[in-house]
Amino acid sequence: MHTYQGQAIADIGLELMSNAPNPFIEMTLVRFSLPAAAKVTLRVYDGQGQEVYATTGVFEMGENHIVLHRTDLPEPGMYSYQLESAFGIAGRKLMMY
Repeated sequence: MHTYQGQAIADIGLELMSNAPNPFIEMTLVRFSLPAAAKVTLRVYDGQGQEVYATTGVFEMGENHIVLHRTDLPEPGMYSYQLESAFGIAGRKLMMY
């Protein structure tokens, strides 16, 4: 066990699950789990590696999600996304129709 802001936490760190649904048309949930409350930043990149969307929030310990809407992205296609927190960085891909 490690400590974070005085709390004992598991060594698992940030866990990023597949977004659901994937592929999506109107919206998808970017699902993740945190070992303790923390600030999290989601960044979405297009096929050329350009950041096209970013949002930051503070989330509680346990399972959480960020809603990504069709209007958040410039056009249908394949994107990669990255979640950043004090507990690590994780990434996956998503497809919007």
